[in-house]
Amino acid sequence: MANIIFVISNMNLGGIQKSLLELLRALSKTSHKVSLYCCNPVGPFLAEVPETIGIICPSDYAKITDLNAKECRKIGYRFYLLRNLLSAVTKLFGKAMPSKYICWRIGKLENKYDYAISYSQPLHDKQFCGLVNEIVLSCVIADKKITFLHCDFSAYGGNTLLNRNLYKRFDAIAAVSDSVGNVIKKIIPQIATKVSTVRNSFSAIDIISKSNDNPIKYSKTAIVTIARISSEKGLLRCIPIIKKLHVEGYDFEWHIVGDGPLFRELRSMVIENGLERVVYLEGAQNNPYRFLKNASYLFLPSLHEAAPIVYDEAIALNVPVLTTRTLSADEIIGTEHGIVCDNNETGIESMLKIALDKKITPQNSSLQQIGIDQFEHLLKRVWNLETY
Repeated sequence: MANIIFVISNMNLGGIQKSLLELLRALSKTSHKVSLYCCNPVGPFLAEVPETIGIICPSDYAKITDLNAKECRKIGYRFYLLRNLLSAVTKLFGKAMPSKYICWRIGKLENKYDYAISYSQPLHDKQFCGLVNEIVLSCVIADKKITFLHCDFSAYGGNTLLNRNLYKRFDAIAAVSDSVGNVIKKIIPQIATKVSTVRNSFSAIDIISKSNDNPIKYSKTAIVTIARISSEKGLLRCIPIIKKLHVEGYDFEWHIVGDGPLFRELRSMVIENGLERVVYLEGAQNNPYRFLKNASYLFLPSLHEAAPIVYDEAIALNVPVLTTRTLSADEIIGTEHGIVCDNNETGIESMLKIALDKKITPQNSSLQQIGIDQFEHLLKRVWNLETY
């Protein structure tokens, strides 16, 4: 039995949080003692954490790493002022000193652990948020420290000298796909022996069960996207393509499930192009699988991705995937579960035409559960550092 603590910024709706929730559910059925330190204890997934997982109340100093200045007023005016000050310093000089100050104010967590695990990657040096890695390294007393990597380290915007040095301080790096791991090993060859693949935790049984809860029925070909509406997802560049296909007579619907910073801009583009009866913005959903259950395709036109868990969710539901070529797309989707196209507008248009002209049938999925076995193997490997 191991004593494990996970640290994450929040438990809002998102792929990283969803993956952690599934891993916590799997670990709750083991003999491990598991705790969760959520810097800002908010989000729908927090209520779904198993009762056997110990929730540690965070310091208010930890909370401001996940709150904007306005939200900091709710916990005290001095935190509002501190948040503004640290944000300004970070923009001018980087996050090194602000993160050290915050970790000093948080102090050491009370208990000692066998493993302390940061469940997300650091953001750019000029952003005062997402200091999970720093908190694990400075505030948690543990024999072994592990960090998860859920991104294409070469493309996500946080490949800086400071962050590269952060990774060197961990005992192990858990990459969510082989491709993700290969990229960071090339960028930081000194940590190559520390990198292991631990796929996003996932239970097909849970996904299938949720998809059967009042599933959406479609009257025509339905393309469904489940994603955060942000720049890296590549959704805005698809609007002209969708309009062109509609004008050419293709009869289909595009349902986008999710919210994000570009939601209003995307909605404006839909209206400006007269696509209100073609493109439907469904917003954030606690159960997106009811939209995916009867979909003709899952569509993910991202500019860059690591190993999105929605790939596995679609595969489990036998919904073919249409996606751009990002880091792990060929590794996970290949030709068995859909189409992977060149990552540009021409590639996307050609892929959609192929899918709309002829129904694509994926291989029947035998996917049941992933993540937990690789995680257990990682714990054993890290404990025996001589294997490095």
